[in-house]
Amino acid sequence: MSSTFSIAKISSVAVLLGMLAAIPASGQVVQDPPPELLFLATILKVRKNIPYEGWGEVKFPTNAEGGVAKQGKHWNILAETANGTDPVTEWNKVKPAFLQNGWTLVKEYRTGGLLEVLQYAKNGVQAWANVDTDGAPLLFRLNVIEIAPLPFAFTLAAPAATPEKIAADKGDFPYLGPLPGSTFHRGGADNAAFWVTPMGAQQAELVANGELFRYYDFPEISNVMLTTAYRNALTKGGWVIVEERTSVIKAHYAQRGRNIWALISPTPGGYTLNVADAGLVDLGANLKKACHVALYGVLFDFNKSTLQASSDAVLQPVATMMTADQTLKLEVQGHTDNVGDDAYNQKLSEARAKEVVLWLTQHGVATDRLVGKGYGKSKPIADNGNDEGRAKNRRVEIADPRCSPKDN
Repeated sequence: MSSTFSIAKISSVAVLLGMLAAIPASGQVVQDPPPELLFLATILKVRKNIPYEGWGEVKFPTNAEGGVAKQGKHWNILAETANGTDPVTEWNKVKPAFLQNGWTLVKEYRTGGLLEVLQYAKNGVQAWANVDTDGAPLLFRLNVIEIAPLPFAFTLAAPAATPEKIAADKGDFPYLGPLPGSTFHRGGADNAAFWVTPMGAQQAELVANGELFRYYDFPEISNVMLTTAYRNALTKGGWVIVEERTSVIKAHYAQRGRNIWALISPTPGGYTLNVADAGLVDLGANLKKACHVALYGVLFDFNKSTLQASSDAVLQPVATMMTADQTLKLEVQGHTDNVGDDAYNQKLSEARAKEVVLWLTQHGVATDRLVGKGYGKSKPIADNGNDEGRAKNRRVEIADPRCSPKDN
């Protein structure tokens, strides 16, 4: 092949550019190629239905460990060659057009197929493209990111020191508002438990009972837009991200005497915000009524007695209650599920109870007002035959030995 390449020389290579056969993912619409790829129209028959995300993320290279993630406007382009010869031959016909139009070849991969990483930096525009092949007849896939910030500014107000009044089924959450461009769909309350998988744990733990939810419509949102916007805003607002998966974030706010859990997750055509305000529980009233209270949200490292920092928000109200009532003495109880033998569970429950006692004494409660005791798996309060029941049985309780339970 001559080194003096011209577009005319590959005009005989008929390539049809079309949309992906699958339905575009959430957040995708169809749009023309970006300006830095308009030259393709001179060598390809370009259709106008290319799947597009207003803001997405791609790794470059996409299939190599250690790929660097780039974020911005995202196009997915599929091209089919007419003659379907081997991938390298076909790519070598197309590559010079990219180089002539401002693209730079960053890396070529040939192991297990063909993958090209290209970069564009011109006229204030930065873009990246992964180009690979799949199937016969030969298909070229162009996964393109034009670097851009989030298309909106987004911040969150911090929760107030005094719990806000929030309607069960309407209105935005005052401290977990919607993204700009969202439309309120509906809201409501749910008695479902709120679950969190602590750092390093292999099982979810119950941290709150009952939550409020809000559904918002946002047809063009992508998962990465949703998680990036809320991750940044939550972190700046004093929340701690306790779980993050591909499209779901769980966060905890434990400042100013508050104990709030939040879940952000995508839904078809939008997203959902769930809030569980565990700090609304009247600890003193519940203790007087039942004589013992389960402290869900006291979290430990997996199979250890080491308290996690998020537990502070649950234990601080106990210390505050005991400071207000100097006559109150408590037994701190450790309980486990039925996984493992009796001796192991007994030892673990005792260690966890003593760790909570230590935390309380370090926060102003006299040692002689506290007793730590482990009960192992001897006092289940739920069915150990399922995950939810076991999570309820793995708990720390406080009990008032002088108290007599009151009838409803």
